[in-house]
Amino acid sequence: MAKTYGPLIWLQLGSTPVVIVSSADAVQLYRQVREDETAQIIRKIQEANGSVVNMTDLLVTLTNNLIARVASGKTYGFQHTVRRIAKATTRFSVGNYFPLFTSMDRLSGLLREADEIFKESDDLFEGVIEEHVNKKDFGIKGHDLVDILLEIQKDVLNLKDT
Repeated sequence: MAKTYGPLIWLQLGSTPVVIVSSADAVQLYRQVREDETAQIIRKIQEANGSVVNMTDLLVTLTNNLIARVASGKTYGFQHTVRRIAKATTRFSVGNYFPLFTSMDRLSGLLREADEIFKESDDLFEGVIEEHVNKKDFGIKGHDLVDILLEIQKDVLNLKDT
């Protein structure tokens, strides 16, 4: 499959997007990022000097930082937003099960919280996009997923103009 379609393949399986990496070279592309983030986690464990360490927090941090750095070149403030999203999605929503009672979600503050999280996420992503559009002004080097998505957007807009 890699010979026909290349080392990275994007599939849409129902509503779930899937990326298949079929090349060791493509996996090794971000090896340094993985090593850097893993080293930071190990340092945090060592700095604890034998006291209790919340491994869940460390692993969430590791995962968030890896995804953020591979996708956008640096960690930004994703971790705080991801934690808020995770916490909000575990809350019970009456409206999800009984649409006639959606007003209960409004009264409980769930809808207000969701709106705040969406705004926070939107502001965060707008900042990431702005930095990548104006890379020279922000001193950003390299080529990451955000750059690729911006190139695709530009190509699509150019196709519409023709």
